[in-house]
Amino acid sequence: MKTAFLSPFLLLLLTACGTERVVERPVIHEVVRVEWREIPADLTARCPKSEIPDSLTFGQAVELWAEDRAAIEQCNGKLAGIESLGADE
Repeated sequence: MKTAFLSPFLLLLLTACGTERVVERPVIHEVVRVEWREIPADLTARCPKSEIPDSLTFGQAVELWAEDRAAIEQCNGKLAGIESLGADE
C-alpha cells in the first residue's frame, strides 16, 4: 500500500526533471544610418602650390616659405570646415 501511495509522487518528480526550458538570448542588431551632405565647393578647391624658380636667393626662399606657410594655413582652415560638417550631428 505504501508503494501505491508513493508512486504518483515519484512519477511527478520524474516528469518534473524531464522537462527542460531553453531560453535563447536576444540578438542585438546595430542600425547604422548614413547621411550624405554636400561639401561646399570652396572647401574642396585645390590649395595653391608655389613654383620654385631655377635661381633662388635667400630672400626669395624666405618669401616662398611665407607663401607656402600661408597656403598650408588656408588648407588647414578648409579641413577644419570639412570636419565641422560631420560635427553638426
